[in-house]
Amino acid sequence: MTSADGLRPARARASIATGARPVALLLTLAAACFGMPPPTALDMRLDFPGVEMLRPKWRRLVVDPELRPYDPVERSGAAFDPGRGLVFVGTSQGRFLALDSGLGGEIWSHSETDPFNSAAVHLPEVDLVVVGNDGGHLLAFDPDDGRLAWRAALGAPIRRPVAYADRVAYARTTGGGVFAVEAETGRELWTFSGPAPEGYKAGMDAGLLSADGRIVTGFSDGTVVALSAVSGEKLWDINVAGEGDAEIVLDDITATPVRIEGAIVVASYDNGVFAVDAERGTQIWARTDLTRVSGLAAVGGDPLVALSGRGLARLDPADGSTVWIRRFPAGTLADPIVRDGIIVLSDDINGLLFFEALTGMVLQAWGAGHGTAGPPAVAGGRLAFLDNAGEFRTFYFLRRWFAAPR
Repeated sequence: MTSADGLRPARARASIATGARPVALLLTLAAACFGMPPPTALDMRLDFPGVEMLRPKWRRLVVDPELRPYDPVERSGAAFDPGRGLVFVGTSQGRFLALDSGLGGEIWSHSETDPFNSAAVHLPEVDLVVVGNDGGHLLAFDPDDGRLAWRAALGAPIRRPVAYADRVAYARTTGGGVFAVEAETGRELWTFSGPAPEGYKAGMDAGLLSADGRIVTGFSDGTVVALSAVSGEKLWDINVAGEGDAEIVLDDITATPVRIEGAIVVASYDNGVFAVDAERGTQIWARTDLTRVSGLAAVGGDPLVALSGRGLARLDPADGSTVWIRRFPAGTLADPIVRDGIIVLSDDINGLLFFEALTGMVLQAWGAGHGTAGPPAVAGGRLAFLDNAGEFRTFYFLRRWFAAPR
């Protein structure tokens, strides 16, 4: 049963139960030790003691404050190469670095005149690290020595990580372009031009979903498209823009679409969350009350929705009703990352936030006090991210504080 505000009781999910209930027990014990109850579903406290998930192993200054003529936000994300023990990251000053994930030492670096505001992606099949920059270039590096393997000029800033399937890298530009390039050579295979941005924008473009031979993304006018991954042909489109009379309505699709049980879940920043049939592109359900959506992910088969300035919600995939919701004074949120029953969320005001996926309970709020705009990299109980320090831009590498039960 769904209440008037769309809220449903939280329910257990067998697919994520392993390792989640022990964490809930730790939360209860921690709250008892501090003489305070755990936060409720509608009133989460960011100062709740919680459970310490991660602690810093090392940190490294990667931006030179003396060379910075202005104060940019660091939106670049990291990427791991576990086999080599490396982690890769770019900066607003145009440096792209490979760091030793054990001690943080610099292995190699590459400099460009344009900033990096996109997360890197390591493609094991072709053994290259691919990243885009604000100059509209997609670059591929040899992870061993930083040799530039190829460069593709896409014509507009690239601020989302590439998607990858069958030796093809797919990139999205802020000008509304979608590009398919051969991952080994950078040769362009096809391109698609979406509607160009006009007027007010929400500040971020949607990333690319690669699923079932399709590439799905959205644009600033509220249009969502599914393209053939092979040819770039448009298979379907749907527009989820609102029809309100407000002076400024941000129809932008800013969150990366996610695949959920035969459906694609998408979100318009000011118009809500929508489930669309993956084959036909027809609407299945809508939650128009969930506005200011800036991030999406999948958790245990459910959509996970990040609401800028409002909080985090987990929905039922069948009808979009609320499984749980955590309200807190968030900043601008990115697409959440889900690993081992834990949700990791970047918040450009509060830093990194950690939640238990089963219940949505807060585990830890961690940051240097300056917020985190770029997505963290999470792999094997390790996490790396770049923060927005006021005078410094510091790259943090953290290790898991507890061993998750198997």
